[in-house]
Amino acid sequence: MELGSVILTIGGSVGFFKFVNSGVGKLPTPESACRNVWKWRNISTSCVHSMITATWAVLCFFLHPQMAEDLIETHSVFSHVLVSFSIGYFIYDFFDMLRSQKLSQSWELLFHHIVVRVQK
Repeated sequence: MELGSVILTIGGSVGFFKFVNSGVGKLPTPESACRNVWKWRNISTSCVHSMITATWAVLCFFLHPQMAEDLIETHSVFSHVLVSFSIGYFIYDFFDMLRSQKLSQSWELLFHHIVVRVQK
């Protein structure tokens, strides 16, 4: 996958999750989540990411079963796009947390997002 395509996919993913988060903000907030509306939106957006990538990962193995035998050397463009899409989500979530949370409340998750991006 070319670098330009990777950057475009990551940028599109960041925009997509900004859109999802805004959409979640327009939905009625459950009474139990009214104390921390940001957290409700953040977890809901995270669930959307999880559902999309879980389905996508299963499809990767379904479409390219040889990946089940060797994840190091075997990959597909479809699986590369999945990684780029997830990196976009982690970038979006990192900045959303940085903007909306106190560092003392979110440093573990911010560190998690940095480590996940470095390993990918």
